[in-house]
Amino acid sequence: MCRILFLKWTNKNKALEYIDAFHSTWFNDPHLEIWMKEIWWKCKINQHIHGWWYLLVTENNIKTYLNGQAFFDDINWFDNLKKQIKILEWNFLLMAELRLTDEGYVSALNSHPFFFSSNNWYEWWFFYNWLTDREKLASLEWLKIENFKKKNWTTIMWHCISKSLESWNNIKKALLCPQKALKSWYNLMSFVNDNTWEYRAFINAYSKEELLKNNNYKEFIKLIKKEEKDLFFAWSNAISVYRKDNYEVMENWEFLEFKINWIKEFYFNAWENWIDKMKL
Repeated sequence: MCRILFLKWTNKNKALEYIDAFHSTWFNDPHLEIWMKEIWWKCKINQHIHGWWYLLVTENNIKTYLNGQAFFDDINWFDNLKKQIKILEWNFLLMAELRLTDEGYVSALNSHPFFFSSNNWYEWWFFYNWLTDREKLASLEWLKIENFKKKNWTTIMWHCISKSLESWNNIKKALLCPQKALKSWYNLMSFVNDNTWEYRAFINAYSKEELLKNNNYKEFIKLIKKEEKDLFFAWSNAISVYRKDNYEVMENWEFLEFKINWIKEFYFNAWENWIDKMKL
């Protein structure tokens, strides 16, 4: 039952407005409230109580923050995130998530962004909001579900994606691989260093078609987006309650890709440098 936020480019002032709206939905998410009542699960006032986290990418830095505590128990770090955004001078990528879990355990270890790598040189961080049949996915991947009772379920998802990548499928096909065991929806954000050493970011919006006939469900699960010359935004629909604007709804099955080509890197060979000095 998570809420996800994706911001990219340079407009830090507008980004801060979105982050404040993100904070507001922690305490009162009306779409979640309605959906919870419909499926007979009473929602509390502080609705997203099971942790929050973010990934902030700039040209010289990749920062991650994971916490099993809710925002309202961790206000200093929320302020810290805003301070980091305020001092940015160039491009940035921010992915963040609020969590209300339906199953499993809550800890910093079992928190997004999850980082994994494959045997054919992909590395990726990802956030997701989904409901899946974990036992079915484990069975399809020939894994014993009892081995994962005290691990996070994402390990099964990682195995599925990695195996697909190692079969040389493209990134989109691999990232969507867990949908084969889906119960309802699968909204995904990912930041990837692929096997050509390029950095890319992805957003996926997906739900089972038959569930979209329920308007309360649709309002709860849909992702919205807005693209301007200096900021691209995508997030769960709840943000529109706290920041009014003209948003587009991401279509079902929509999969967006962004090249992150502004990360600075340099390479050196200390051994060769030492040899050159010795020749002198």
